[in-house]
Amino acid sequence: MTSRHLPATWGARRASAVLSVIMLLFAGIIILYTARTTQRLHQQVQSNCQFDSDIGGAPITVVSPARRPSLLGVKIVSDSRVAFHIAACPGSLAPAAPSFIRWARYYHLPTG
Repeated sequence: MTSRHLPATWGARRASAVLSVIMLLFAGIIILYTARTTQRLHQQVQSNCQFDSDIGGAPITVVSPARRPSLLGVKIVSDSRVAFHIAACPGSLAPAAPSFIRWARYYHLPTG
């Protein structure tokens, strides 16, 4: 028993061509959207890198009557230094200030 395939009709060939064109257009739109989104995210990371670089080199000063800086202040500098390295930011981070290292060790925070 042999199976016999009928040739595709003109309408079926046309529909197949139209669907192929639509799929290619859709794929192109997805690629352009992905490229634009990736570029935007890259710019956001770069702006965060600059912020982390600026904050990461800040010294810690004591202005409270308790004669030690607040945990929040030391944590902001510590988190900025760690984020700079995690994001693989270009360039180098300024060396940690001795006052920051002292208080980061006191509060058991990473010095990045």
